[in-house]
Amino acid sequence: MRIISESVIKSNTGKTFAVKKGQIIRVIGESTADYVVFNLHDVKERFDQARTKVDQGKIYVTTGDVLISKYNNVMQTIVADTYRGSHDMEKGMCSTSFYKKWGKQIFGIYGGVWKRLGRKRGAAPKHGCWENLAKALRPYGVLKEDIPSPLNIFQTMVINAKTGSMRYSMTRPRPGGDHMDLRSEMDCLVGISACPEGGRGQDLRIVIYKP
Repeated sequence: MRIISESVIKSNTGKTFAVKKGQIIRVIGESTADYVVFNLHDVKERFDQARTKVDQGKIYVTTGDVLISKYNNVMQTIVADTYRGSHDMEKGMCSTSFYKKWGKQIFGIYGGVWKRLGRKRGAAPKHGCWENLAKALRPYGVLKEDIPSPLNIFQTMVINAKTGSMRYSMTRPRPGGDHMDLRSEMDCLVGISACPEGGRGQDLRIVIYKP
């Protein structure tokens, strides 16, 4: 493969990437990547969780599946996925208001998570993925309120089939990171936030390449 660019997204920050038709973007990480896509030439056309789920008849995507826009166009195809869990398309993204409202309660319920992961629990983040993506996408004229609900890569949610309740799974990417590769089927503007995950989020590595 011919590498076009390599980048690191620091935890609780966001970046944007132009991924031309036929190019592949590889997301490598050990924690959640909040992932959104726009038509590079018309940012009004953007990734849509509902169309992606309905058109494929399922709530989880992996190798061979596609991300679909609000206009019902295929934006990207997942061509590789090494993660052992499932990628979330039900939960939205964290934000300042989320942590102000739920931060203490989340830490109270999931306090054992940090201990099992061998990490210390810190204070609730002061901002989240919504703010990260808003800052990164602002130069392209994307309004904060027009950022779509993301594909949460490497975030497994356990969903109760009867009640619809959701909870976080302990399925984590492998040490050193799993990866997902997505091939652009149109010229795309990709926005990615390295989710703080309430204080346990890690940096992400991004590689754009041509097969």
